[in-house]
Amino acid sequence: MKAAEATGDVAFRVEAHGIDVIRSQERHGKPKELFWIWLAGQLTFSGFIIGQLFTQMGLSLTESLVVSALLALSFVVLGWAGLPGPKAGTGTLTITRSVFGVKGNALPSVLSWLNMVGWEAVTMVLTSYAFVSLFGVLGLPHEGTGPLIIAILLSIVLTFSVPILGHATIVVAQRFLAYGLGLLSIIMFGVIFPRVNWHYAPPPSHLWASGVTTTMIFALSIGLMSTTLSWTNYAADYTRYLPKDSNGQAIVGYTWLGAGIAAFIVLALGVLLGTFVNPEAYSRNPVAAIMAVLPTWYVVPFLFVAIVGQITANYLNAYSSAMSFLAIGFPIRRYVSALLDATIALAISLYAIFLAPQFVNFFTNFLSLSVLVIGPWTAMYLVNHFVRRGEYDPESLVTVSPKSRYWFQNGVNWGPLMIFLLSAFLAFWTVNSTMWVSPLSKSLLGGMDISSFSGPLFAGGLYYLYWRMTEKSRAQVFPANDVQLAE
Repeated sequence: MKAAEATGDVAFRVEAHGIDVIRSQERHGKPKELFWIWLAGQLTFSGFIIGQLFTQMGLSLTESLVVSALLALSFVVLGWAGLPGPKAGTGTLTITRSVFGVKGNALPSVLSWLNMVGWEAVTMVLTSYAFVSLFGVLGLPHEGTGPLIIAILLSIVLTFSVPILGHATIVVAQRFLAYGLGLLSIIMFGVIFPRVNWHYAPPPSHLWASGVTTTMIFALSIGLMSTTLSWTNYAADYTRYLPKDSNGQAIVGYTWLGAGIAAFIVLALGVLLGTFVNPEAYSRNPVAAIMAVLPTWYVVPFLFVAIVGQITANYLNAYSSAMSFLAIGFPIRRYVSALLDATIALAISLYAIFLAPQFVNFFTNFLSLSVLVIGPWTAMYLVNHFVRRGEYDPESLVTVSPKSRYWFQNGVNWGPLMIFLLSAFLAFWTVNSTMWVSPLSKSLLGGMDISSFSGPLFAGGLYYLYWRMTEKSRAQVFPANDVQLAE
């Protein structure tokens, strides 16, 4: 507690730090707190939607549950993504200045910030609609503009009040809310159990790709976009306060366990619901479609899960969005960045609700394509951590001048930046979405979208080769033996 008070990272007080380095004497916490952060963060209604989508892709109940289990296992990648936090003592997107340069890193930071603030807005819209449904269940006014405005205001206040306060408040809130969300989600299994079609198996003509295997790979790719790969650019934001010598296996294990368990719960619930909920009604309004098949006594608990689950996910969205914004290079305080973030997200939400009825569908599709940049970035971030054996020069990460060891060429490391852009371009040609269908997907991939795999594989492999090929030049510039100096 003394370390937390010294650093200003105390629950229900405004956090003092942004992307500046957390000093050794200011470090506090234990890896087990990550379990609750990620458990609450993954118990979201969006998981229901993704799980149900697997059944609509033509997969059977068993096949859909296998995909869900594999996605839960994939959260080990999120655990790995948290490892650099204690070593570098700063935020996730700031750490990749060691890859792209202190100025070149602005491009990935901008793209990360756009991805996060976009999802904040979309999640706020969904939360607002869930609030309106709750108003109706409780017998309150729920039609017209007035109730919707109240719902939006509730969503904005509940979404941003905790992230503005900061890291310690999020840790406390996520643990407290995880209990209720977890319990109600598990109860829901028992509620829907009698209605599940345990023999659900659509005919082969319903498959989205050329066969069962290709459709399962397609589903895995979509799932990775919406689960593990949509969170990797957040991970170190929640580990940077941990002591530098924190057990790496514990960081990976608690993150993996919390996120993986929660992800499987919501994905499996979505799969089970997909075996008997009307698919057309679900596509129009998934909240209303699920409410229609639940017993009356469980409607309010379900809406609690839908609303609070979205809010807990948005705690992480909003906090890490502010951290990404700071990593771009703007010299403002973290809480100011969070307030700016809230204003922009509110503006997008209002536009989506009142001026563009089709905006949310379009924007969600756009954000799904963000895997084209987040996937390659994730691979380069992880490869960079492992090849340098987790050693960084923390001060150089936050020094935007030629004094930084990550200055490279006028602040830009052009080789990795070109690898990043090239990998995103190559991944683009393996996409099959409502916005863009690659000719390769149709002719060579059996209708699959494999962008969640191709982008990271291209970027990780190319960056590893680049690192090995430039070892001698780095050694000439930085002759010290310490890996953190070999830039």
